[in-house]
Amino acid sequence: MSLSIRDILILDYFNGKPVHAAVPKYQQDLYGADADERIRELCEEGWVRHSRPQETVNMLPDKALEKFLIAHGLDGSGSHSDLVRRVIREIPETEYAHAVPKVYVATADGNLEIAHHMAYVLNARCNYGFSEGEIGEAQRTLTAKRAPCTASDILKCAFQQKSALFVMAGEWTKLRNLYFRISNFHLRARSNEDSLSFLYLVFFLDMSGMENRNMLVQYDKLFPTQKGIIILMNQLRTELGLSDRAVKSAFLTTIARMAPRLPFSYFSPQVMGDILIERLNGIEFSHVKYLPYRNPPDPTSTAYRYVAGPRDDTEKTDSQPSASFLIQRKVTPPVPPVLRLPTFTAPPPFHPPETVKKPEPKPAPPPVKAEKKPSGLLGKLHHILKKKDR
Repeated sequence: MSLSIRDILILDYFNGKPVHAAVPKYQQDLYGADADERIRELCEEGWVRHSRPQETVNMLPDKALEKFLIAHGLDGSGSHSDLVRRVIREIPETEYAHAVPKVYVATADGNLEIAHHMAYVLNARCNYGFSEGEIGEAQRTLTAKRAPCTASDILKCAFQQKSALFVMAGEWTKLRNLYFRISNFHLRARSNEDSLSFLYLVFFLDMSGMENRNMLVQYDKLFPTQKGIIILMNQLRTELGLSDRAVKSAFLTTIARMAPRLPFSYFSPQVMGDILIERLNGIEFSHVKYLPYRNPPDPTSTAYRYVAGPRDDTEKTDSQPSASFLIQRKVTPPVPPVLRLPTFTAPPPFHPPETVKKPEPKPAPPPVKAEKKPSGLLGKLHHILKKKDR
């Protein structure tokens, strides 16, 4: 007889927890509202049991163990392991059973069920967000290919299948969050290089501006990668010993090899690499600084959806005509401008040099005789009388 997936998850959740523990309300969708009653039934069926006092005496603090040993006339000095060993060897179990906590402990059959369905268990423990059907489909895919079916292989296959669905549906925000969970998956497996690669993809989708359902966010509302993720990336690259140049090279290689093909991106991978290096060095992203390097969106594109805001209308250039002009151009094409030329004036007619008649010279005017001025008193009187006669 085997347990259902929900019973296995309940068994794994309560294993090692106190007998008075209960499933919190925010996890009842995963374990069920009747999980507290179901764990008692599993205990009666032999899948889990209550712990013995010797198994939990090590949970007591050193001071409690010292007082307990001194009260029974024993030495209370030594390390924690020495105190626990002395209590178990020198004092009967019934004497300290009331003082130690009681927890749920999975039996051998219960541990076997957990081990056989570890992919479901890890999905619930680490909150990867897969459904039972998605994990089962990944397991069947690996079985059909005759590939290894360990818990890690099943989860990797489930990640690949889910990411492919998000790419086909244009759910880029969901894909970004999935990449972050994959990074955590590799981080728990101590694969820092793979974890950093998927963080590169998170940064790539953040700076592209694409959201769910192929929606493009406005540039002034572009939200850069959170500072916590940048700190994690910086820590991983420090552990790997990567310089700024090596980080940019690894980023470009990861984008070329693993990134999905987006319908639009505000920045090219080269510009994103420069922004990433600045962020890793503590420089915050500036919308104004990288405005000349961004790709202008097209509101008429059918590959993605973009609603231009009032700020986008003021940033349009000659190479980016307004939407009203595009609509008018489809109906009536604009008239080309008229080339205006100056008025034409005909030059004088050309005559050969032989036929040209030389103008006749005009006769020179006769020279004007200068009047002689009279000299002496009699001469002046004579000149005055002569003028009067005229």
